[in-house]
Amino acid sequence: MSSSRAASVEFRNVWKRWGEAVAVRDVSFRIEAGTLTTLLGPSGCGKTTTLRLVAGLEIASAGQVLIGGEDVTRRGAAERDVSMVFQSYALFPHMNVLENCMYGPRAAGVPRARAEAMAREKLALVGLAGLENRLPSELSGGQQQRVAVARAIVLEPRVLLFDEPLSNLDARLRRVVRDEIRELQKRLGLTVLYVTHDQQEALAVSDRVIVMDRAVIAQEGAPQELYHRPASRFLADFIGEANLIDGAFRTAGGEVLFEREGVVLALGALALPPEARCLAIRPDRIALRAAAGGAACRVARVAFVGPSHEYVLTAPWGEVLVVRPSSEPVLSPGSAVELVPDPGAAIPLA
Repeated sequence: MSSSRAASVEFRNVWKRWGEAVAVRDVSFRIEAGTLTTLLGPSGCGKTTTLRLVAGLEIASAGQVLIGGEDVTRRGAAERDVSMVFQSYALFPHMNVLENCMYGPRAAGVPRARAEAMAREKLALVGLAGLENRLPSELSGGQQQRVAVARAIVLEPRVLLFDEPLSNLDARLRRVVRDEIRELQKRLGLTVLYVTHDQQEALAVSDRVIVMDRAVIAQEGAPQELYHRPASRFLADFIGEANLIDGAFRTAGGEVLFEREGVVLALGALALPPEARCLAIRPDRIALRAAAGGAACRVARVAFVGPSHEYVLTAPWGEVLVVRPSSEPVLSPGSAVELVPDPGAAIPLA
């Protein structure tokens, strides 16, 4: 359930131009109150500009930005009741943790005693009770990130924005803090718009993901939908790893077959989009078996990565990546193998 202050966010045909350069091109979407939506995409795709348009740090060149159904397109950042957690955290180095968290309420005219109570409540919420008197320089990266979150939510904004919040943390800590942000969002019913270029991060934390490419929305939907049913080669290749193979599709006996240079793959019963000519298949959705003859692939390289083995295969058309559990018998380089896609795992693309 969303909090009473959580608000929806809507873009209606929004553009952002700087002279001839277009950073956001005719973008429309809606984020429901109390949900976490991630803007995902490669560098330069327009995701951070979109976030700044919500925050009021940039003003749209055309179109409308609505928060809670109100048109805020021409309002400045201070008039939108949103908060942002920046990539750099932007903590005041001369202020201790409590003073950093109190800064917003005090600037808004909240009496000191009330501001301190508000700050202590939010610091406890993010697990920082007892660290109020420390300076930012005395905290770990994860703790600094939590201070930034507490400071952002202390005034209970209608929308909370995250700009690459985990990029300064190591891999293990990223996972921990990522989960903490998601748990906090759910517990408080916050409306969150979250920007990242990390696909795993986006899939893990989001109710919905909006993927941007070259200033437009390439696809949006639930994480599972984008991963399992990408709408284009760009999406299949960008969200997770995928083998992209051009070839010919045909049907036989109710089953879809794919052929490329003498290699035929049975894909099961699939719906083929018009003019399908590319097969996308995830590396972990392919089994391997000893070649029974005819055209086959050969194992070029094997890498042990803990829970799995990564195989790079040489196929008649190039390389194929296959990931198999390390509990399976290991295939030696040079082995001739056939590809066996999991039924229903193939993604036909135009």
